[in-house]
Amino acid sequence: MRVEVARDVGAADVAREVAVLEDRHASFEALRQRAFVERCNDPAAADDYVVWKALREAGSTLEERTVFDTPDVFRALTPRRVELLEYLHGNEVPSIKELAAKLRRDYKNTYDDLLALEAWGLVALQREGKNQRPIARVTSLRVTWEK
Repeated sequence: MRVEVARDVGAADVAREVAVLEDRHASFEALRQRAFVERCNDPAAADDYVVWKALREAGSTLEERTVFDTPDVFRALTPRRVELLEYLHGNEVPSIKELAAKLRRDYKNTYDDLLALEAWGLVALQREGKNQRPIARVTSLRVTWEK
């Protein structure tokens, strides 16, 4: 069994990735020169070029896909936690307390479930004053069974 998670790449993630690419290749033009003009046989350079080109396009949105095939992720994705992800995907809530109230759940259980989902990178808890606002980092979640 495999779980494929997709999430939108935010502006901070894009800036961090561009900085990594600049450190690795100096500039986009230098990478383009290396990958195409010099016909580099390094597949990592070609991958970096494709990613950097997509990051440079104005108004484009990027999606990161991660595949988990470890049994631990299946323990983390309980029905109640999937319910949290589904609700957060379609709704914005200002606090964990309000999320728990909307779903008619105990605050402590909701908080514990959010921490478990945060550990897998599926949600983020953003501090806003005294509250933490839960934010879904997932745009899609797909479970498949393979032989």
